[in-house]
Amino acid sequence: MELIDRFKGMWKKIEESPTRTPSWVALPPNHISNEGEPADAFTPHEHYFEVRVNEMYLTYGRKWLSDYDPMVFAVSEFIYDKKVEAVPFVVGPMLMEKYSTNIEKVPQGMIFRNTRVAGLHPYRGGDVTLSVILFRVRRGNYAQRLLQVVESAANVLDFGTALGSYVKIARVIFDGIDALFGLGDTDPILGYRSTLSGAHVHPSHFALVDLPENSLDVDRLWVKNDRLYTGTSKDEAAPFRAADFVLYSVAQSPKRTDETTLPFYPQWERVKEEAAVPKPENWENAKVNMINLYQALILSPDLTRTQAFDLAKFYKTEIKQIHDQAVDMATLGGKKKEKEESELDRVRGESLEILRM
Repeated sequence: MELIDRFKGMWKKIEESPTRTPSWVALPPNHISNEGEPADAFTPHEHYFEVRVNEMYLTYGRKWLSDYDPMVFAVSEFIYDKKVEAVPFVVGPMLMEKYSTNIEKVPQGMIFRNTRVAGLHPYRGGDVTLSVILFRVRRGNYAQRLLQVVESAANVLDFGTALGSYVKIARVIFDGIDALFGLGDTDPILGYRSTLSGAHVHPSHFALVDLPENSLDVDRLWVKNDRLYTGTSKDEAAPFRAADFVLYSVAQSPKRTDETTLPFYPQWERVKEEAAVPKPENWENAKVNMINLYQALILSPDLTRTQAFDLAKFYKTEIKQIHDQAVDMATLGGKKKEKEESELDRVRGESLEILRM
């Protein structure tokens, strides 16, 4: 069974569970004040997106962290490597402890801020569906231990780098959540599944609030620097503390800066190594490897088309500079008798002869 079908079955069970209907709010752009945040629509193959839990507020009334552990289960559905994938992530007590500096205690409860639950991923077009569910898991029993296992599995690999590897362990995460939900000590408190239409995918903020819709005045809700406020105006608004809530967002970026973690990067290291040798056969080999690298870049599911072309152009310029510098350095000591041909040189030469056939 495909992961996306697996999750749809899980979501149906969550919908049928005995829980209160929360309020879900898509904050309008004129109610959001985040410095430097782009507002333009996502362009396929040009932009990256990521999903963040910006702020989670938990009141002490539910006995959080005394009788129950909180768990946010987030699933993002989007096109990756030519098909729609369902990418899960778990935010639980282990992650909260790891990033304890992101936790703030207030008189009525606690706040956890700024956790990435998906991305950066290239936006390939089509719909993006986001599901966010807040569970409570009773402490001191099997459910708590199982939650630790599930959360550990979700953090084994970084979904923000090469997503293909992360997808392989996603089934384990779904299995764990399914098992947790089957226990009597794990209850969904809030949950919502929403789809951003492919024609209207913009950077957006969403609030999932533990209040019925008729008790929440959405016109009084504001987002300032990724925090939820309430008031008659943005300037007069105060932090929202009326109920448990999860504030999450879809953010946009024109490029990623972690290319050293992507699968193609070792190829680039080999290209540089060959280009740095001031011999014609090494330079020929560097160019052959550069062609292979170019193919890996434009076919990478983890890069936008725009950044793939930009990196290829940069790498091409870089190897020319590296090789020219190596040749220049080799002439500093005058002409010297070349060393006896190594086995690697011989193999490289034979390989290039084959390519010239």
